[in-house]
Amino acid sequence: MIPIPDALESEQTAPLLCAGITVYNPLRTHGVNPSSRVGIVGIGGLGHLAIQFARVFGAEVTAFSTSAAKEEEARALGAHNFVNTAESKAMKDVAGTMDFILNTANADQDWGVYVAALRPTGTLCFVGVPPSPVSVHAFPLISGLRSISGNPTGSPYRLKEMLDVAARHGVKATTESFPMAQANAAIDKVKKSKVRYRAVLAN
Repeated sequence: MIPIPDALESEQTAPLLCAGITVYNPLRTHGVNPSSRVGIVGIGGLGHLAIQFARVFGAEVTAFSTSAAKEEEARALGAHNFVNTAESKAMKDVAGTMDFILNTANADQDWGVYVAALRPTGTLCFVGVPPSPVSVHAFPLISGLRSISGNPTGSPYRLKEMLDVAARHGVKATTESFPMAQANAAIDKVKKSKVRYRAVLAN
């Protein structure tokens, strides 16, 4: 059994037990620290938590999104920088600057530009699952000692650690609460991608 710290509210904590640990684990596994430059791809259910945890670890955090309208929110969550991935110049400007990029989006993208954004020995890590195979050229990986990885959810030990970090640093999920009687309405809203960023059912 993993106790929930008293400092955490149930509604904002429930999503941490899935989405939270999904992004926390790779940040810890890959040693993100105050010297790291971290990119978070996607500002959604996973991404909004990844930004917060990366900031807690002291990293310089850059949010990547196809929606320019999310810049203000990304910065409020803790991002130091924002890149509109729909603008090719913006992506070129960050080439060779990131130590670690965490993809939280479930959409196809030009993964080559993210590999190009990595510094030597940098890693592009997937926790979001694009519908199509991930395709990149091999040479940028070879020449820059760069790598591509994936990461699953974490162990019970890591989960307990994450909750403690969240409690001490005020990390919480952005949620919309629905009474149990409106469960179907909540599910419908989730299917239409209209929930920011997690729907929570409450008695």
